[in-house]
Amino acid sequence: MIRLLSQGKIQANAGIVVVDSTRRMVSLNRKFIEMWSFPQHIIVSQNEVQALELASNLVENSDLFLHRIKEIYMHTDLQAYDTFKLKDGRMFERCSLPQYLEDECVGRIWKFREITERHQSKTLIDIGNKILLFPSHKNISHKL
Repeated sequence: MIRLLSQGKIQANAGIVVVDSTRRMVSLNRKFIEMWSFPQHIIVSQNEVQALELASNLVENSDLFLHRIKEIYMHTDLQAYDTFKLKDGRMFERCSLPQYLEDECVGRIWKFREITERHQSKTLIDIGNKILLFPSHKNISHKL
């Protein structure tokens, strides 16, 4: 049975899922379900592969999304961080850490945060900086 994580123990703005070594989702929080709009049958099944199949249909570059997950699982000690865009325009940050019991890797912890506003703000700042740094000879007065 899947365990719903308590919001008090984790960041309320992050979607969290814990996956065991057999790729079963063993713990998650409501935010994770909301972020991905997973139907109840996906959650009840605990099948991460099915969840990833559904999630890959929501992201802009599904091949890259799935390739990165495969790469993370191939390197069990890897601590991974990246960002990706969804087809609906939202931007997600993904962090994945191995979960150990003594010296054995027993699964992974995945954390997702929506960073759409932060990404848009950074983009606007970058555009503003480019405009300010772009030499415009038309606006320079040569009069002393």
